[in-house]
Amino acid sequence: MSKNATSTISGTAAGRSIGTKSAKGSVPAALRQVAMAVISVGSLLLVWHLMSKYVFNKVLIASPEETFSTAWEMLVNGELFRHVGVSLLRVVIGYFIGCFIGIFLGALIGRIRLVRELADPVLELIRPISPVAIVPLAMLWFGIGEMSKYFVILYATTIVMVLNTAAGVARAPLTRIRAARCLGANEYQVFIKVTFPSAIPFILTGMRIAMGNAFMTMVSAEMLGANAGIGQMMWTARLYMQVDDLFVGLLVLGLLGFATDRVFRFLISRFADKYAPAL
Repeated sequence: MSKNATSTISGTAAGRSIGTKSAKGSVPAALRQVAMAVISVGSLLLVWHLMSKYVFNKVLIASPEETFSTAWEMLVNGELFRHVGVSLLRVVIGYFIGCFIGIFLGALIGRIRLVRELADPVLELIRPISPVAIVPLAMLWFGIGEMSKYFVILYATTIVMVLNTAAGVARAPLTRIRAARCLGANEYQVFIKVTFPSAIPFILTGMRIAMGNAFMTMVSAEMLGANAGIGQMMWTARLYMQVDDLFVGLLVLGLLGFATDRVFRFLISRFADKYAPAL
């Protein structure tokens, strides 16, 4: 057998060995991640239990056992599904409309210098205004119906998306833009093929941040005027000192936020991995 053939076989065997080692190495890494998550959540539950039993007044803080028991009862009678469904619908509608408007406006601001110069002072004035501060105005304009909730969530989402999209478009690599123009691309082709793809990591980051803002804003809007929803459930629990119901709402909000963030990250890794920022 020739030296080349021998080296080829050795290289193939080495590659298989390395691949096998990396595959085996990924399993302990996954197990470690699961173990750390279990330890973290378990520690939180233990601290929660000890605080509710030995530190705080039981009237003011519900124990994990009481919270999970109440959550199970609300699941069985369908009350929790009703509140979660209403809140999720509000978030989805306001969030996606806000993302669309924010990306469109942000692209214009980042791409056209005149628009950026005109819009920048307005954005700097609006940006510090909390979405919670918009809730009374939304109720005055649209009443306590669904439109006021959609508007507040849309506002919270749009501001984040405008800023992130504009920053991404404005920071498109100049060398790529010049190279595309040298190859004969017109301004529309430069924007579609170079500028906008360069801004996608900024847009994805903005969408992730805006999702958290949408949930926080939704709770605030529902607390001040709603017939159903997680925020309304928590506000009613406060009025009647139903602390276990209040903690169920907090738990559900945390689980919804965690689940939506994981789904978002999975979709990014599945369909837009080459554009994905460090999520």
